[in-house]
Amino acid sequence: MNSKLVMMEVAMKDELPELYDIYFGGKILLHYEDVKIDGDVPFIVVGMKDGVGKPGAIEFLRGCEQFKAYHKQLFGIEVKSFVTVESDFKKVDDWWHHFHPNGIYR
Repeated sequence: MNSKLVMMEVAMKDELPELYDIYFGGKILLHYEDVKIDGDVPFIVVGMKDGVGKPGAIEFLRGCEQFKAYHKQLFGIEVKSFVTVESDFKKVDDWWHHFHPNGIYR
């Protein structure tokens, strides 16, 4: 797991337990991709599972806005997000390669 994601998980558990439950409570698949090339923006990919719950569904429909705000607060940088369903999430082995050949998230 990426070190920034681990730091977010630890901080979120104490400061924002409801948000922690959404992202780290085992109800979703989560991938965090940090910056690899200058000028790139880190991004997350969320694979929603059944039973994500109303707070999770609202968060994901809003484009992970609370996660993005917390990431900006902790690290001072923006993060992009992409939300999909579990079955589509599992079809992609390399999210960096999936997005970057077409310039998405740059």
